[in-house]
Amino acid sequence: MTRNHCREVMMLFCRQIRFAVPAFVVLALFCFWPLRAAGEEVLVAHPALTFGDIPYYIASQKGFYREEDFQVQDIYIRGGVTASQALQAGSVHFTLALGSGVRAALSGMAIKAVMVYCDKPYHFLYARPDLGVRGPQDLKGKKIGVTGLGSTTYFATRKVAEHLGYDPDKDVTILAVGDIWASLHSGAIEAGLIRPPFTNMAEKMGMVKIAYVGDALQIPMSGLVTSEKLIRERPEFVRKFVRGTVRGLKFFLDRRNEAENITMLNRVTTMEPEAAKTTYNFYYTIMTREGFPSERSLSDDWELTKLMLRKPEIQGLSRSQAAQKMYNFQILKEVLKGGR
Repeated sequence: MTRNHCREVMMLFCRQIRFAVPAFVVLALFCFWPLRAAGEEVLVAHPALTFGDIPYYIASQKGFYREEDFQVQDIYIRGGVTASQALQAGSVHFTLALGSGVRAALSGMAIKAVMVYCDKPYHFLYARPDLGVRGPQDLKGKKIGVTGLGSTTYFATRKVAEHLGYDPDKDVTILAVGDIWASLHSGAIEAGLIRPPFTNMAEKMGMVKIAYVGDALQIPMSGLVTSEKLIRERPEFVRKFVRGTVRGLKFFLDRRNEAENITMLNRVTTMEPEAAKTTYNFYYTIMTREGFPSERSLSDDWELTKLMLRKPEIQGLSRSQAAQKMYNFQILKEVLKGGR
């Protein structure tokens, strides 16, 4: 029941009982009359909001989902694989765990990525000159930290090493350290992959930038994933949510909104003004223009995926066959064609 409808009902109620019930009782009934929350509830799972998810965050903060008659609820689920499982089970409507989601889809889960926010890596390779690494030429024999062996940062580090002319198995030592920034900061490793705003902090400490991962490897990094069942049974529901998210992406890409966008980035992670500006400019460059990943990012991601997933049934797929299992951009195309 809407508030206006509720008021009409109460006015009628008042006319009918005005001689029998004191006015303050009627007022109390009106004040505590249960009202339906505006919009249908939408459950979105993710481990934590990151800068790469800023189109979603903007759409939520600016009321774009509310204008689609949605009430969005963030469901914090630790681990992208768990989020994908929740999506498959129908416990949530969407997940922002893009990498885990598309690989789960490739492995047989009935889920699909329907939009990509960033299609280039977030990370840079930074090093400690005080530990002997002043440039790419000094990396030989040094320790490079990754979150875990077999992780995306592990394979990205291997690609960066190769891009710089090193054999990742012989010329450098790749160590699983969990928290790369903490290990780099403490001096446990000489180099590691970090992203803004940690890059600003690193430079203030005197660390040096060795390489941008995107020069060696481009992959879809963030985006929106939903279930095949929802796409099939409730396409309009998915379409409305994608439409709201596209508005969030377009808002971020409009330079006239720079100050407001920086404010929203600061709500995700509090930063100093200089770091916030640098972070905004960087994410502006790696954001997709309309939600579609580039051909290079799809190609690089497929090569990376084959290294990560050694199953024979996956190794035998062509890139186009794999993409069909991982992505479904039909609704996004319809949204962009139809506008608002």
